[in-house]
Amino acid sequence: MPLSLGGLAPGVLLQVALILLLIAGAVFDNPTLSALAAVLAVIWIVLQWPRLIPLARRFAGLAAICAALAMLAAPQVALRLMTALVQGTGFAGLMMVLGLLRQPVKRAVVTRQAAEHLLSFRSGYRYGGVLAGAQFMALVFNIGIIAMIGDVTQPADGPDGRHDPARRAMVVAAMRGAALVTIWSPMSLGFAIVTAGVPAIEPLQLVAVAFAFTTVVVVLSGVWPLLPKEARLSDNTPRGAELRAQTALFKVLGVSALLLVLTISLHRVLSLSFTLSAIVVLPVFAMVWLAFEPACGVGYAHRLRGALAGLADLRSESALFLSANIIGAVLSLAIQSSPLWPMLSNGGFASLPTLLLCLFAIPLAAALYLPNSIMVVLTAQVLGPTALGQSHPLALGLTLCIGWALAICVNPISAMNLIVARYCDVPASRVAHVWNLRFAGVIFALAALLIGFVFQRGG
Repeated sequence: MPLSLGGLAPGVLLQVALILLLIAGAVFDNPTLSALAAVLAVIWIVLQWPRLIPLARRFAGLAAICAALAMLAAPQVALRLMTALVQGTGFAGLMMVLGLLRQPVKRAVVTRQAAEHLLSFRSGYRYGGVLAGAQFMALVFNIGIIAMIGDVTQPADGPDGRHDPARRAMVVAAMRGAALVTIWSPMSLGFAIVTAGVPAIEPLQLVAVAFAFTTVVVVLSGVWPLLPKEARLSDNTPRGAELRAQTALFKVLGVSALLLVLTISLHRVLSLSFTLSAIVVLPVFAMVWLAFEPACGVGYAHRLRGALAGLADLRSESALFLSANIIGAVLSLAIQSSPLWPMLSNGGFASLPTLLLCLFAIPLAAALYLPNSIMVVLTAQVLGPTALGQSHPLALGLTLCIGWALAICVNPISAMNLIVARYCDVPASRVAHVWNLRFAGVIFALAALLIGFVFQRGG
């Protein structure tokens, strides 16, 4: 019997269409199909307008105004703006398929068992175990791993655990692990923005160096958690995890590794960007997951329709990142047409102090409530084509990727900090500006050493 998608909201059908057009445009190298996908993305945002958070509406409106003013001032920039719109549609599409993936995986028993096993480590290793495990599990669950750890650590029949210091420590560990994976994961949005904005970069080299750096951070953080006084590690040692929980963790980590390998392979074989590679791999994985999921009396078509409805779960984030790319493109065009551009584009700014200034400015702007996507997109689009981006693409890429993760940690309006705040019953500003401050400071110091080394080596 043919699979029916009847019953889906028009907005979801629109998302399915734009994702298929994005993939077709990239695979067949057809700019018309990609442009049509971008047009559908704009229509979808307009249809979703009442359901967007205020911040997303503000940035979408600002993007429209910036694009209109740029077109009026210089009509010849239309092609650049369309390129930025298509690129931003790719970022929005990535958020959509991440929403699709969340639906089938979050209700699976194996995922909860895997999270429970991370929490079964002895007290001296529990924080590091959750930090490292959450990093790899976030490849599949994205920010959902934070909520998963928060749910697992909440006693089923006990009191509200939001003020329990030991539970808070585990939620913070999950959040930091999910933030760290954005430094090196080719399926993360920050990585997609960086590789799109710095054309000279070799993505696999960036993955390798960024992963090695993140491993050092995870090891050091496991030894020195740098937790706030409100979140302390417990001295009690829980009972040993059952064998099925250990097996579940290996299964989830195996799936994460498989997704990573498939994304990289698709990038290498078809020469797709990592963004488009993830947009192809993740929906296929979700549909296969649904096929093997216990039916529980519900047919595959019904489960698929439920999963497709999840495409709209991250509607505000999709709109925000698409808008940020347009705003960044307009600001980049303004800078390139200003008297500052000859100075920025020559070799004088291809310096280590410029990189360190960017590494500091990105999280600083985020700490002041500016979405990290704005600063990273702007920096990538401005510096990517310059002598700095051409001569030292790896150093610039590391600066932007690590800056993205730092911005997540210290931004009070980042989704990760908002989730931690909800599970720990504290203001998000306290999580960002107090709980994560020392952690971010250590990463900044280590990153400065790494970037300096890579820069001196000519990378």
